[in-house]
Amino acid sequence: MKLKILSLIFLSLFLISTAYLVYTTMDSYFSDKVKQELSKQIEEDKNGQIKGKMVNGAEILPKFLTIYEENPAFAGWIKIADTMMDYPVMKPAEDNNFYLTHGPDGRKSKYGAIYLDVNSNLLNSNTNWILYGHYFPDGSMFGMLENYKKEDFFKAHPQIQLDTIYEEGTYEIIAVFLSQVYQKDQDIFKYYQYTDIETEEQFDEYVGNIKKIALYETGKTAQYGDSLITLSTCDYWTKNGRLAVVAKKLHENSNEEFDKS
Repeated sequence: MKLKILSLIFLSLFLISTAYLVYTTMDSYFSDKVKQELSKQIEEDKNGQIKGKMVNGAEILPKFLTIYEENPAFAGWIKIADTMMDYPVMKPAEDNNFYLTHGPDGRKSKYGAIYLDVNSNLLNSNTNWILYGHYFPDGSMFGMLENYKKEDFFKAHPQIQLDTIYEEGTYEIIAVFLSQVYQKDQDIFKYYQYTDIETEEQFDEYVGNIKKIALYETGKTAQYGDSLITLSTCDYWTKNGRLAVVAKKLHENSNEEFDKS
């Protein structure tokens, strides 16, 4: 009798493990498939005769128009040359946690999607856009940000390409730091609260704090009026730990070297 019970227990565990493995494999497959389909659509639109379209008083880039019309939550594309970072970027309408559990197509997925904070205004680039993504040990999604803990990796990959539906943008990294999600009553710098920087004082406060806690000196900084992006993901150095990478937008008339590969 005991042997029969043990056999049933082991069989149940095997079936559960197999089911989870199948689910994970299929989830990964569909996540990659969605990304590939979106990427293919962008290439087709870039090579086609599609014209831009005015939305909210601004023109959407022709290469993104088809995708945006099919899914208005689509906000752009993020890429870091010669890395796994090459993903669509979404922007939730209301629920800031939606894309933690849903892919770009709205399908339930443990991989979620790279997404902008719900408070981000794509028509106002003179601020700080915070982008969130899951950490995965294989480097997918925002898992590859782990590499930026090493200064040598930063030196080899100092730029981020973030093209929104309205404009293309190349950003240079100015700081990489570890932080955490703090209690509301803790009087401490909380980088994730700086989603809508309106004043020079707020801007200087943000830049000053991220440089203070940076893992190493990048040799780069930002001035009021610069456009910032902050890439945020989980990090297990402490409870509710976070890893963040901050970059500022480069201007084509600047002396900085662009890398749009």
